[in-house]
Amino acid sequence: MSVKISVAVPTHKRAHYLKETLLSICAQTRMPDEIVVSEDGRDVPTLETVKEIRAMYPTIAIKHIASISDDVRIGQLQNRQQAFRATTGDFVAMLDDDDVWEPAFLELAEAALLSHPECGFVSSNHYFMDDSGSRHAQQSRDFAAYCGRTAMSSQPYADVLSHTLRNNACVFSLQFSLFRKGALERVGFFQPSGGLVPDYMLMLALGARGISGYFLTEYLGSCRVHPGQQTAKRLENVKSKFEGLAYMIHVFGERLTRGQRRLLVKKYQQTVMEYAIALAHAKQRSEALQLMARPFNRFGSALPSPKRLAVLFALLLGVRRLRH
Repeated sequence: MSVKISVAVPTHKRAHYLKETLLSICAQTRMPDEIVVSEDGRDVPTLETVKEIRAMYPTIAIKHIASISDDVRIGQLQNRQQAFRATTGDFVAMLDDDDVWEPAFLELAEAALLSHPECGFVSSNHYFMDDSGSRHAQQSRDFAAYCGRTAMSSQPYADVLSHTLRNNACVFSLQFSLFRKGALERVGFFQPSGGLVPDYMLMLALGARGISGYFLTEYLGSCRVHPGQQTAKRLENVKSKFEGLAYMIHVFGERLTRGQRRLLVKKYQQTVMEYAIALAHAKQRSEALQLMARPFNRFGSALPSPKRLAVLFALLLGVRRLRH
């Protein structure tokens, strides 16, 4: 079966990383048929980078979408949405402008999807690397254990929603996934809520729609860790997760099984506690107190652990350091 593979690359003023990202896409043992670079704004170095890669790889269709000027911004979530929607492939992947793939990623991911037509996407393990591109092998292994990937095998996972909710972090990583475009279209691509954690909400939405996924245990790419990343913005990220989970309950709650809904509500309650603690850390204590009244009245009597409550109350009282 012959399929067309597209790769979407959302970007904004990171031409120094973008070139390495695009080169890793073009160096695949299964070459992509199309690359869509979607720029939030308009930056001359980005344009020059795209032109350079086009000249190096004339057999790959490389599209460049940009605003009329750098003053016209649509935001990172809409830029991701725009990038995915502009692709024309049967299978599509998204790689951020600071991450890279191993050469075999597309080949192995395509083979898994072709072998498992019941799966809407395939996702793999990945490394972490620093700003210079050096891998952090131990950090990568530690994160794989933390988020639950070390307990997974190379096989299909039918209940993507529950598998995602049971683990500490998103076990199916957006940057190292290949999707059937039809599966993404079923959920409207990225969800309108949860803006700084769009990958997590996308996987939950796919799972809520009953779309299964395949996991590859191979480490098929590297995620760059550097200053200024959105993942470093604790309060903004946990707020996005809180808003996204509330949206998931509202939109998908009635279609879930009892077990799935219980897991979703539990994760929401945990996130409310995380958000309240983050607000208290930011000295927004009244907002933290208002937030604490929400989950337990609306979704039941499940309470967080005494340790987490102690941390929150200590912060609310202005205690600088909690002694265990």
